[in-house]
Amino acid sequence: METLTLGHGHRPGQTLKNGSTQADRKYVDFIVSGQSLGQTFGLPDFDLIGIFGWTENNDEENKQLDEFLGKRSSDLETGRTMFYVCPECGDIGCGAITAKIVMTENKVIWKDFGYENNYNEPTLADYKAILPLEFDKADYVKTLEKLRRL
Repeated sequence: METLTLGHGHRPGQTLKNGSTQADRKYVDFIVSGQSLGQTFGLPDFDLIGIFGWTENNDEENKQLDEFLGKRSSDLETGRTMFYVCPECGDIGCGAITAKIVMTENKVIWKDFGYENNYNEPTLADYKAILPLEFDKADYVKTLEKLRRL
């Protein structure tokens, strides 16, 4: 089984040539057995950030956390869960790295990673090399509950 810890990621803000700005974002990254999951996906190339730690909306973060903990279903039509999202708005329409989360009595499994938006079928082929990730459920819940925002 894999171990899950939480790390920090940073997407620096910048002013583009056309004068528009991109927000500076600090976010929570998933560290799986010592390796940043975001780095595995090459986030700087996609300009995506982790779903947690960057928004001021505690209710939305807790809703996402409940999805990761199996307490609520995904809002996405595909039933998949967003892991990495647009750093400006977090909307699926801009594209996101998603996966299926399967909860069993003793394990949590992240599988079938892909790139998804709300107007095309998810692209899974690019991530076939990322095998399902299995976590001890008790350790997983304990780690993720640290993200709960009041």
